Amino acid sequence: MNVICIDVGSPKNVGWGNDRGQTGSALNLLDELHRAGRLLLAGERVALGFEAPIWTPRRAELQRITASRGGVEKSLGRAWSAGAGCGALGAALALMPWCFATVRETSGSIAATTDPVAFASGVAPLFIWEAFVSGAAKALLHHEDAALAVTEYQSRHLRDPSDVPGEAAMNHAAAALRVAGFTIQEEELGKAGWVVCVRANRPNRPPTSLQRSGR
Repeated sequence: MNVICIDVGSPKNVGWGNDRGQTGSALNLLDELHRAGRLLLAGERVALGFEAPIWTPRRAELQRITASRGGVEKSLGRAWSAGAGCGALGAALALMPWCFATVRETSGSIAATTDPVAFASGVAPLFIWEAFVSGAAKALLHHEDAALAVTEYQSRHLRDPSDVPGEAAMNHAAAALRVAGFTIQEEELGKAGWVVCVRANRPNRPPTSLQRSGR
């Protein structure tokens, strides 16, 4: 499996990392996405993560519509709707369609999913996941956050529970995939995605001399 993660932000703050130990910025993100497309075209599987909320809650109670999604988001006090989370979400809403359209230029129209179980079963070769890197877990540079998320992803099993429990949702990644021309099950538009949280005290975590503020 090929794993890539993008640390989301304005173009000057975009960073990415992959499972080959390579990292980069917006200057070479296009090349990395085209590489992902070529891998998919060759029949390989790609797990592409975004360090931003890729889904938001869809709740019946007006008083709770902007409340924390639960799990690590609640325990760390980093709600998707506040501060850096909301800013990352806004940037991701613009960045994800561009990324997916770029991948599709090379891969063609193939099946994609935001469901880890569906990906594990081979239903779709392209999997979109959410990376959560917040507080003391953050590194100095954006591409370092992306690299940390890739390492964390590799330590997980696709049947492990999400670090943010699922609930009725608006899945923005699923919507962006469909707009970009990928085939995705319609039910995923209303389902939560899979979230992988990088822990500040994770064993073998690369040391950093400074942490950035933000989600």
